[in-house]
Amino acid sequence: MKKALLFCLFSVLYTQAQVGILTSNPQGAFHVDAGRDNPTTGAPTAAQQLNDFIVAASSGFVGIGTTTPTNRLHVVGNGVDDPVSVSALNVGDTKQDYLLGITSTGVIKSLGTLDGLSIPLPALFTLGADANNFLASQAAGSSQVVNMSMIKNAIPGLTWNGTTKTITLPAGTYVISFTYEALHNSPGCDLSSYFFDFPNGARVHSNAPHIEGILALHGGTISYTTKLTNSSNSFTINLGRGQAGNCTGTGMLLKKNSTHLLIYRIGA
Repeated sequence: MKKALLFCLFSVLYTQAQVGILTSNPQGAFHVDAGRDNPTTGAPTAAQQLNDFIVAASSGFVGIGTTTPTNRLHVVGNGVDDPVSVSALNVGDTKQDYLLGITSTGVIKSLGTLDGLSIPLPALFTLGADANNFLASQAAGSSQVVNMSMIKNAIPGLTWNGTTKTITLPAGTYVISFTYEALHNSPGCDLSSYFFDFPNGARVHSNAPHIEGILALHGGTISYTTKLTNSSNSFTINLGRGQAGNCTGTGMLLKKNSTHLLIYRIGA
């Protein structure tokens, strides 16, 4: 008896061109009408298709929310809920894994890697408290550690030692900018000269003339662009006293917040 029933079932499935579940009017090789609202003849409306699942007869395309899929997997939402949700994904590799984009017609396509697209990835460090008498004991050519804190890091592989104020960068192409704001009221101080030591052993200077006295507020940005080929590249956030300036001794105050370091990784 069981063999006869199985034979009849397979015979029906084999001879029928289309199989419908909860519908007597299948629109494809396999069609599920979860809402049981499709008509017995003709094509269902767009609203009726929203609760349907179909495998198209000729192409084998799968449709969810549509009975006429035009892609291998074609999902149509209802305009209210998000039609696709994926959870419990593993963290990818931003250097090797590909980003996804969506065309104006809803087709998902590969856009390439972050490195390939050179999308800037930032890291920000800032001085949280005024540094009084900064560089007071440093002669020309010497530097002092700037007591910064890391505010943001979106660069994969960047590490930060908050004790020594040392940054380690992975290989890549970088734009690095150190911005400072300072006040120096030492007598005779009207030309400030500072330098910053970037990775790759590059020392970049900034010279700025200003008025002498208590209102001798001055600032600037020291920038550097480099391509680092080593897998690990370390440097400490130091600001040094340049050779060209005439400001020495006590009196320099390095301003909080407006003194900061910004790093952008712009690809491999």
